[in-house]
Amino acid sequence: MTETAEPRSWRGPKTSQRLAHALAQPILSGAVRPGDRLPNEQDMMALYGAGRPTVREALRLLEARGLIMLKTGPGGGPIVRRPAKASLSEALTLLLQVEGASFSDVTDARMALEPMLARRAAERITDRQIEELTDSVAKLRASKGDREVFATENQRFHTLIAEAAQSVVLDVFVSTLKTIADGVRVGVEYSARKQAAVADAHEAIVDAVRARDPERAEAAMRDHLVEAERYWRHRYPELMTRPVRWTY
Repeated sequence: MTETAEPRSWRGPKTSQRLAHALAQPILSGAVRPGDRLPNEQDMMALYGAGRPTVREALRLLEARGLIMLKTGPGGGPIVRRPAKASLSEALTLLLQVEGASFSDVTDARMALEPMLARRAAERITDRQIEELTDSVAKLRASKGDREVFATENQRFHTLIAEAAQSVVLDVFVSTLKTIADGVRVGVEYSARKQAAVADAHEAIVDAVRARDPERAEAAMRDHLVEAERYWRHRYPELMTRPVRWTY
């Protein structure tokens, strides 16, 4: 079968990128929502006057950026999805590895940003979010010594603080940095006693945001991160100089 010829308007070195951008617009605007299906290849070829290779490459670009998933089989095709924060984490990890960044570089960035988030959270947090933070601390205390619960609730706590700050850009970047510089993820182990200390630190942050005290919340978060880094440097001295590595 002869492929559809590429019209002059779509020719060029970045044809598939331009088509991907056009296909992304209704997704980004909300005209189509997660779970919706995009037109099939044949319809896209007719609609945009693009050849099959161009359409397929454009769809692969959208899939790589987390905007769609390509479902195979009957009833399959391009299905809209919401990009996950983890997609930025992978891309940033690759870039940091290329640039030669270390674990210490990432923790420095967290040290600069997370206290600011805690300050903003104290100014903007809702009662419901305070309840969720309190619940996270309670689960840490109730499951002392359980490494899986600790990893889950530690991540949850910092995510909740980032969300409470109501700063989309800071939320995305800090969540990404937290994923890259997560002590548990890189092999740091916390004793039951250390887990209890982390719960105490989290509770101090909750007390500050509950009181709507920005300065105290910022200081409590900074103290928490400083203590975490001190622990990592003492127990895992090689960790801070370890290069950032992309994993799967």
